[in-house]
Amino acid sequence: MHELVTVEQAERAVALMAVVFPSAGLLIGAILGAARRSLRRGLVVGLACGLSGPAIWLLWRMYNGIVGAYGLDSVRGLLVNLVLFVGIGLVVGIGIGLARRQARRGAGETASGSTE
Repeated sequence: MHELVTVEQAERAVALMAVVFPSAGLLIGAILGAARRSLRRGLVVGLACGLSGPAIWLLWRMYNGIVGAYGLDSVRGLLVNLVLFVGIGLVVGIGIGLARRQARRGAGETASGSTE
């Protein structure tokens, strides 16, 4: 019996995502930004989304380092991964929430002058 996906294949796929996602994010962001007549905003949002590729690569490397140090079946390794990933998720989620709130506030100030 052999593995369906080897570690080398997973490493290759994650490394490929780290390279392709930023470029694809910029391209898609430019297309959508141009269609909405906001190229700069489209590029920024596209790049931000595209940076998920390198972030996934970094998280994959951290996970493998922790599993390598503590072992796959270690409760300590599981807890370290849990705390690390929950902490990163909270920071990213709060950051996105604050950015969206600030963007809405900026859009609300410009739209508040209109009477509809």
